[in-house]
Amino acid sequence: MVAVLLSCAVGGGFAYWRGRSRPFDAAALIESLPPDQATDVYIDVDALRRGGILNLVAGSKASEEPDYRRFVEQTGFDYRSDLDAVAAAFFHNDVYFALRGRFQWKKLAQYAGAQGGRCAGAICSMPGSAPDRHISFYELRPGVLALAVSAAELGVNMIGPKQWKTPPRLPAEPVWISAPSFAFTDVKELPAGTHAFLSPLARAQHVTFAIGPAGKGLQVRLEVACDSAETALAVSAQLTKTTDLLKKMLDREHMTPNKNDLSGVLVAGNFVQKEKTVLGTWPLEPGFVESLASGKIE
Repeated sequence: MVAVLLSCAVGGGFAYWRGRSRPFDAAALIESLPPDQATDVYIDVDALRRGGILNLVAGSKASEEPDYRRFVEQTGFDYRSDLDAVAAAFFHNDVYFALRGRFQWKKLAQYAGAQGGRCAGAICSMPGSAPDRHISFYELRPGVLALAVSAAELGVNMIGPKQWKTPPRLPAEPVWISAPSFAFTDVKELPAGTHAFLSPLARAQHVTFAIGPAGKGLQVRLEVACDSAETALAVSAQLTKTTDLLKKMLDREHMTPNKNDLSGVLVAGNFVQKEKTVLGTWPLEPGFVESLASGKIE
């Protein structure tokens, strides 16, 4: 009997250790977030860092806000070097994060206290930037931080391992955003030049944008899941028509598309329908990415 109990204890301990030591990959990060009709975002920061894209997007350290520099000094955490991956879910004006990287928990807890917050057990919370916003976080596992910015003081309780009943099918690209169709019913807050391209997506069931390498540059890949082949055909036709109209407008104004601005990217779009799915691509030049990061493109 003792031998059986000992064997079970050893086996259980090994299973726990194996689960804790197993790498927390993109799927595990996403599955930690609330699954209900959220807009999900994933960024493989380490891949962007190794590819030189992170520096392009982040700009120089000299341009960083003083508040962020103070945050780095007080917490010992700098996303440039310490963050490896971000998974985020946007849901009902709340944001939930699962962050993989190198965190100094004691410094983060001290920072929360210095900001008027507190730590109770494993969870820390502190006031957000507005009266109805709260920031809460805890160590989901070594090297993974769960963090919420929400109306609830302890919104981070919404984050935990394996919350999805069906494992997500993730794009291969290092950066992507996946959204339900209702996210495109009102696009007025997005750049004006994109409205005609995004509005047709409200007819879909689900939409994914992914950014990754293509040849010597980058591209945005669109995947639109529709309820029928007829709907997919209509969405593809509308996207193609909008692209053609933009090309004609530029021609009429005797303007040459600039690959480093939004119009130059949009006119290069290509769309095809495959049964219930619409696939699209837009090439991205490094100059466009740099302009976008610097705020020159709105």
